[in-house]
Amino acid sequence: MNIKNTLMHGVALGLLAAAPAAAQDDTIQIAFIPQIAGIPYYVAMEEGADRAAEALGVEYVQQGPTSTNAADQLRIFESFVNQGFDVIAISPLDEETLRPAITRAIDQGIIVLTSDADAPGSGRQFFVAQALDQDLGYTLLDEMVLRIGETGKIAIVSDSPTIQSMQNWIAAVQERAETSYPEIEIVSVDHTDGTAERAYQFATDAMTRNPDLNAILGMASTTCPGIAQAVEAAGVVGEVLTAGYCSPNTARAYIESGAMPFSVLWNPADLGYLTVWVGQHLANGGEITGDFEVEGLDATIQYLPETDVILLGPPSVFTAENVADFDF
Repeated sequence: MNIKNTLMHGVALGLLAAAPAAAQDDTIQIAFIPQIAGIPYYVAMEEGADRAAEALGVEYVQQGPTSTNAADQLRIFESFVNQGFDVIAISPLDEETLRPAITRAIDQGIIVLTSDADAPGSGRQFFVAQALDQDLGYTLLDEMVLRIGETGKIAIVSDSPTIQSMQNWIAAVQERAETSYPEIEIVSVDHTDGTAERAYQFATDAMTRNPDLNAILGMASTTCPGIAQAVEAAGVVGEVLTAGYCSPNTARAYIESGAMPFSVLWNPADLGYLTVWVGQHLANGGEITGDFEVEGLDATIQYLPETDVILLGPPSVFTAENVADFDF
């Protein structure tokens, strides 16, 4: 069953020039709003989503802000609501900013999903998750400890503090350190404006304040290049290790140089595919009640009913040994 509403007017925003008006036929329309447009990670998500849209016969549109700006992301969301999309998925920058708009969208019969990052208090119907937050935090710290040992100092550089998923990953890293590696000290947690330049500055500052710093962890794909470049510029490759949540293509040069021995992530193309599949399934009147298989994905998808999380799978670790096997 197609639940398209009749609000067909668009909002004239410069940010939204690429978004078409809602279709006049019964084709299901699915939109996804990333945290920022154009970075390799979200390009890969779009490629997977486009593949699913073609296979399932739906229309897919992806449009994000040009910087990690919650107000701009909200305007894009509201435009898709006004255009009458059947499904809107979003990787939220700020739950509080989005909550009223999500409520309005659901009241109008639009299915609202979070994907890539969650806003559990926003009223969204499901979160299409790449991996559990705790698993991501534990994996990142465990892999780092394998390389630096169970004693040392670590700095964390993240994106905006309003991005709940990254706050959850930081909390998981901190909890893992406290319970499993009590001699690991997290000396600082800094938040950028979504740019590699700001991450570079925070990483440089952390090394200056802590001459015995062992590692820097980046919580966002936008921070990974900045922290790795800071270590290279300081001439401490092999002495201060970096790692984070970034795609193989983003991390490749730094993995090869030794500045970033590994990266933790998942396959964003598969996440994009799953997001579109879930949206199409729900828009056609389907339900999510348990684990399921998706044609086109080589994994059993888990459903966690207590949190309405649809889980793609465990995190992956990319290193010098396997990074060449991936292209995203």
